[in-house]
Amino acid sequence: MQRMKRWFLLPLLVGMGAWLAACGKTADQTTGTNSDIDYYTCPMHPSVREKKPGNCPICGMTLVPVYKKDSVNHNPHQDQQSNPQSQAAKTSMGAADRDAHAPMPATPASDDSTTEFQIAPERLQAIGVRTGEVRKEKLQRLLRAPGIVTIDESTLRDVNIKAASGYIEKLYANTTGQTVKKGEPLALILSEGWIEAQQDYINAYRDWKRTRQFMANENPVMLAQEFERFRARIRVWDLSEEQLKKLEDLALTLNDTSLTLRRGQGQGLSGLFELQSPVDGIVVEKPAVEGMKFEQGQQLFRLAQLAPIWVDAEFPEDQAPYVSLGEEFQVSFPSLANLTLPAKVSFIYPQFNTETRRLKVRFVLANDDLTIRPGMYANVNSAAQLGEKLVVPFDAVIPTGSRFVVFLDHGGGRLEPRFVELGEKLGDNYEVLKGLNEGDKIIVSANFLIDSESRIQGALKDWGDSGDGGNAKMPAGHEGMPGMPGIETK
Repeated sequence: MQRMKRWFLLPLLVGMGAWLAACGKTADQTTGTNSDIDYYTCPMHPSVREKKPGNCPICGMTLVPVYKKDSVNHNPHQDQQSNPQSQAAKTSMGAADRDAHAPMPATPASDDSTTEFQIAPERLQAIGVRTGEVRKEKLQRLLRAPGIVTIDESTLRDVNIKAASGYIEKLYANTTGQTVKKGEPLALILSEGWIEAQQDYINAYRDWKRTRQFMANENPVMLAQEFERFRARIRVWDLSEEQLKKLEDLALTLNDTSLTLRRGQGQGLSGLFELQSPVDGIVVEKPAVEGMKFEQGQQLFRLAQLAPIWVDAEFPEDQAPYVSLGEEFQVSFPSLANLTLPAKVSFIYPQFNTETRRLKVRFVLANDDLTIRPGMYANVNSAAQLGEKLVVPFDAVIPTGSRFVVFLDHGGGRLEPRFVELGEKLGDNYEVLKGLNEGDKIIVSANFLIDSESRIQGALKDWGDSGDGGNAKMPAGHEGMPGMPGIETK
């Protein structure tokens, strides 16, 4: 019986001994005594560096080991060997056998502080890595700007009495915004100077008529020019042709009934006359009120026409280089859903708005039917054609401070971080200026995980290091606004 117990306990003791040996080996590795381990770090926070294993103080993830550069073997689950063939086999298959976070050895860094690194294809598949190709596409820069309808400043017209002072007896255009037609009376004016002006014109007209009768054989052109000088003197009162005709009819009536009209008598004359609108438009300013006294040349009304009309649009600073005089845009109005009109850039204001960093641009619309009114909102759209250019997907790019990184896929889990110089933001793509070639295979998803792995393995050495003193060029339109759309692919 005792012999049977011995035979039963013997395998148990052997198993316990092996278990204790394994525990001792594991403990030796996890306590950081492995001479190959340089430090422990977090896959999500490479700035964390600990001498002992544990959890990340930032996110709580399990820290993973980072091995020394001169280490021959970085796989804790394999015995250390110096056999070159054994080591080559470990390099090719170690990523599949090792722990998910254990990095592979990095080759010496290039001038751009990057180098190839290895991630097991199984792991790439597990984290959802997708690849794509660097390609050329025809690009167009979408130009969009909000606008507002304003009065055409060239149609503004001040209405006043240029020849004399006087009083406003009655206002016909008595509200701001009122629509007026050309020739409609704006106000009834009383002016002493108007009586004198009528007398002078009637006497001059009668003299001209009499002279023309007695000098019928004289040069008719000279007589007509002399008469136009008489009319020019009275036009300072902004009289219409109809008002002048009434004065001339009055002169003829007085001439037929009585030739005793003398300067100062004022027979048949009135000190009142109607101040008429010179244009079709609206009243935008109305200093005049009934009963007020005005001085010579004082503004009484300001009128503006609604056809044509302006649309002032403000383009963001990154779109401004693509806006030029004569370029055609489409103008639409939120309040007029079915109205979209073509319009060309007629004027570009000389400076940016210092507060909004926008450039104001003017468009002119005919507005013959007066559908568009001042103060309405507008949207201005166009597309500047940029030609065929090299692009990479937006998701393939990782910002690292002042520069950008794209991961090249060399196959078999071999990846390489590549610093690239980018141009315009292309909606879902970036324009590539330098660093990539057409047809290069790149990682287009899960890049933050790949980036973390590359930093652990030392392939991308210095977070945010641009290598140029921080003066690297940012993509146009991207500064401070990552992801803002600007250019679309066609």
